Amino acid sequence: MEANVCCRQQSETRVASGAAKRYGVGRMSWLCALICRARRFGRPVIGLVCAAFVLAAGPLTRMHAADDDAAVEFFEKKVRPLLVDHCYTCHSADTNSKSGLRVDDRNGLLAGGDRGPAILPGKPQESLLIEAVSQVNEKLKMPPDGKLSDDEIATLTQWIADGAAWTKVPVPASLGQSNAEHERLRKEHWAWQPLQQAPVPQVRDAAWARDDLDRFILARLDERDLQPVADADRMTLIRRVTFDLTGLPPTPAEVSGFLKDASPQAFERLVDRLLASPAWGERWGRHWLDVARYGESTGSSRNMPYPHAWRYRDYVIDAFNNDKPYDRFLREQIAGDLLPATSVAEKAEQLVATGFLALGVKDVNQRFKVRYIMDNVDEQIDTVTRSVLALTASCARCHDHKFDPIPTTDYYALAGIFRSSDLCAGLRSRMGGGGLDYYDTQMLLPIGLGGPVLPTNEKIAQARRAVDVARAEFQRLREAPEGAEPAADGRPKRDVAKESVERLQAELDALSDPAAGGAMAVGVRDSKTVGDTEVRIRGEAEKLGPMVPRGFLSLVQFPGQPQVNPRQSGRLELAWWLSSDQNPLTLRVMTNRIWQHLFGEGLVKTVDNFGVHGDVPSHPELLDHLAARFVRNGWSIKKLVRALVLSRTYQLGAEATAAHLAVDPANRLVWRHSPRRLDAEEIRDAILAASGRLNLTHPEASPAKALRIVELSNNGPEAKRLVEQARVNLHRSVYLPLLRGITPAALEAFDFAEQGMVTGRRDQTTVAPQALYLLNDPFVRDGSLALAARLLARVERDGAQPGDAEPDDLDRIHRAYRLTVCRPPTSHEVDRAMRYLSEYEEAQRALLALSNAGNATPAATTTAEAAAAANAGGALPPKPEPVVPVNPDERPRADQSSSDDPLVVRDPRAAAWASFCQALFSAAEFRYLR
Repeated sequence: MEANVCCRQQSETRVASGAAKRYGVGRMSWLCALICRARRFGRPVIGLVCAAFVLAAGPLTRMHAADDDAAVEFFEKKVRPLLVDHCYTCHSADTNSKSGLRVDDRNGLLAGGDRGPAILPGKPQESLLIEAVSQVNEKLKMPPDGKLSDDEIATLTQWIADGAAWTKVPVPASLGQSNAEHERLRKEHWAWQPLQQAPVPQVRDAAWARDDLDRFILARLDERDLQPVADADRMTLIRRVTFDLTGLPPTPAEVSGFLKDASPQAFERLVDRLLASPAWGERWGRHWLDVARYGESTGSSRNMPYPHAWRYRDYVIDAFNNDKPYDRFLREQIAGDLLPATSVAEKAEQLVATGFLALGVKDVNQRFKVRYIMDNVDEQIDTVTRSVLALTASCARCHDHKFDPIPTTDYYALAGIFRSSDLCAGLRSRMGGGGLDYYDTQMLLPIGLGGPVLPTNEKIAQARRAVDVARAEFQRLREAPEGAEPAADGRPKRDVAKESVERLQAELDALSDPAAGGAMAVGVRDSKTVGDTEVRIRGEAEKLGPMVPRGFLSLVQFPGQPQVNPRQSGRLELAWWLSSDQNPLTLRVMTNRIWQHLFGEGLVKTVDNFGVHGDVPSHPELLDHLAARFVRNGWSIKKLVRALVLSRTYQLGAEATAAHLAVDPANRLVWRHSPRRLDAEEIRDAILAASGRLNLTHPEASPAKALRIVELSNNGPEAKRLVEQARVNLHRSVYLPLLRGITPAALEAFDFAEQGMVTGRRDQTTVAPQALYLLNDPFVRDGSLALAARLLARVERDGAQPGDAEPDDLDRIHRAYRLTVCRPPTSHEVDRAMRYLSEYEEAQRALLALSNAGNATPAATTTAEAAAAANAGGALPPKPEPVVPVNPDERPRADQSSSDDPLVVRDPRAAAWASFCQALFSAAEFRYLR
């Protein structure tokens, strides 16, 4: 009973207190008396008393509004002109923002700059702005060109004492209002409706199908009176599935073994072996890294490295190899830091997973902290919604989405979640910074996996004192005439002192860097202060509108969906909402991505956009059927991939007939298997594999790990070192250093993923630089020479036994074709290759003979020059067939001596075989998968 009375009294006190704050304490005494007298009559009477007061308080409310108008008028007439005249030059958005302070925005004043908040409304004597303009502090005198008058200081003091009124930003009348078109789309657009369980269709040729998905495909073909083409031959099939599942070509021994295995389970065993290979995770993990816009630097105006990004790359590869359920995979990347863990290793893995939210493009040169924060929030929203939901939610940052039912309030419901999370990328923004200015050691995630012991606090303190002493000496010399005097080395003393400060500061930074004392990761964590955020009017970070409760996109709602925990950021609930089996978008999007990687094109072609302006599914019932199967099988990506590649549809041939092309030229009905070009990593890895140089071990970390957190120049020494490291690296391409703006040439030539945004589907272009790359790049030419050496070495032929005769040129040609295009050559190709090798070698010998006779032709001749000589003599036809070795007329660069060329050879026979191998690498059949 007493407890109930106490709670009721507390509630009544809050009512009176709230009214007092609004209407004035003096006017509230009679209300408090009324409430106390009414208490004996119960809560209804108290409510009537309060209601009566609110009605009676109308004039007071109007008076309060009038006071606000007067305060704003005072600001506009007295305060703003003062700030414009004396402060805007150094502290405004349009000019500069020294010390990170803006005075042209109320929130900028409240947030303050490097020294902290500039104003405290109602407390002028505690406000840095008044301290600065009063010039009572020798180290803080503003404006720098002279003190304000007493009247001007009094104006600022009065303005702050009265609450620092500011003209309010006009809020659009449509903000938060219902939209009839949006409501219609929520109900009608296919993508965000619940999964539909359509029955498996009946087909004319029931014996053709091996899986229910085959029946969905065949039913659509039946509707158009089309038949699927014949099945692919086994040699085509093993090359296709091996590249699709591992990104690597099958070895000649693997091809031979598969062709000899006549059992019905041969292909199934092949698929299971490939899925169990570590190469599976390296290939399919790279697919997700495209979606996650993985990069090892920030890009943008100041390209800062992410030395710990490789941990996220390895996490993704391991997740695919271990077949981590996709729903769990998503939750760890969105909220791994908030999930329970049973061990230090598991906790570390979950923290590393949140790197998904931290590795995007960042403009660390942004001078305004609030803009830096909100731009990063926008990048996170865009990444999460595009990658998981295939929606362009970031289009609602400035206004309601123009096409999809995503209002601005939905955007800021998500923004509140990410605004309540620390972005731990080890960086901070600073306009015009240099050196380690952008490195924020507090914004890294220690993952507790051990490491070297940090220096003692005493050693760090000693280094800090040395920096202070050196800085004081530099400050003394900077203005003193003595600073211009020569030091012992002849340079001005102030220059020597400055260099000493920089050196000692670098030593201190190295000593105090937490990354030197243990394993670190980039990712996110909940902020110390969590809460909702305001709508930013027109997307401008400083123009605050109404507060929006944290939440999720309203276009997908389902019973029992999680509600944001007010004591946390909300990322955990967002992760559960995204990974719910009742969220149809998540399921459809990932199922479609998997289909695309195996069939060349998604059932929905716009894999990153399921909105109104995206594509519609070619087989909507099949998409939902596969999405439901995905969930039933525990969100297992391996199980879904296995089912797809074992289907009859996947194993179709790539042949096209005129009848099929007339009805469905784009193959949307999947009557054949669409050929595709190998992607950049597959081409590079295949060259390494064919030449016998591919290193299949997992390298430790990344070359970017050794980089300091300083700006990278795209043509500076660090960039050149990374480019050269990538060129000579023999590991798989997924392990190459991938800093934004410094893409390895082997990847850049063939449409590598756009690292600045979600890339669910890469571009596929055919342009002249690709041919030039295959002709001239040192990596390709090194690979050609290595393959030639492999063929010419005393190695066994496929299936050869000890004691067999040494392989001849016929064996070598066969082996070259098997290593590059995974098939034996035709007799016509053998004849042409024999003739080409003979005539090329003869031309090379002729060039060497001319050199030895005193001719100006260099003694060491490139294979390309020999090829040109052979072609000039008519050794090869001008328009050769595919895969027949031909070298275009090539000359070394004018600035390149023969000793710089990786394919300079003195052995005419080796030159001929290297040229032949390079021609195979340049062939369309090598680059394309049927």
